[in-house]
Amino acid sequence: MQEPQQPAARLLTDGSRQARRAMDTTPAFWFSMFAASALGTNLGDFCVDGLSLDRWTSFAALAALAGLSILADRGAARRTDAGYWVAIVTLRAAATNVADFLTHDRKLGYVTISIVLGVATLLAGRFTRIDKTNNGSPTVDERYWGTMLIAGIFGTTVGDMTSHTFGLYAAAGSFCLALAIFIALRGRFAATSATAYWCVVLAERAAGTPVGDALASSRAVGLGLPIAMACTLALLLAGLTAYRLTPRSARR
Repeated sequence: MQEPQQPAARLLTDGSRQARRAMDTTPAFWFSMFAASALGTNLGDFCVDGLSLDRWTSFAALAALAGLSILADRGAARRTDAGYWVAIVTLRAAATNVADFLTHDRKLGYVTISIVLGVATLLAGRFTRIDKTNNGSPTVDERYWGTMLIAGIFGTTVGDMTSHTFGLYAAAGSFCLALAIFIALRGRFAATSATAYWCVVLAERAAGTPVGDALASSRAVGLGLPIAMACTLALLLAGLTAYRLTPRSARR
């Protein structure tokens, strides 16, 4: 009897006979990615500001957790997406630490770093494996995770740059609008394009930064990092619930 396919993702088999997935890129998936980006932004800041870790200790701990989650996901892809989403959040948090090191500690220019990271993400994304039978979503493998890390660093740098220039509310609104436009354009004109997929990722990584910061910062909503993390976690869980409940036929 053929094993039933996991409802949230299409499972693939590579040359090493390990199951790998290509996630279904539904609106609920993109909302979950956006919420995970905001949660990762808050988590990366909390490890440094709330737990008083230096940036590299925080990065090492988050990167280790992301790596363990990726390994767990490789073994449990047929049963659960939990490892994938823990890796998405913790990798985004680790990326926040790297971006803050580059811009705050090393004093590198926001514009230059943002351009370099954006181009690097799209170039790396060209080498990810696209499953054209599954809404053009890349296979989740080492190339995917490497590209996602670069995109997360980009999201922090360009999000901070825009927030410092125009304010948190304006940055959050602008990036959320850009994200919605990119999702619509990809679905309409380039559903199987690797470049289009990673353009949406860049937009949601960037949108998560000012949204997470706005919830936590006294310059905006001012909830503080613990409550802001609770809010962004609730958004992520809501998105994942919608993703799981989306009928398979509606994902094609």
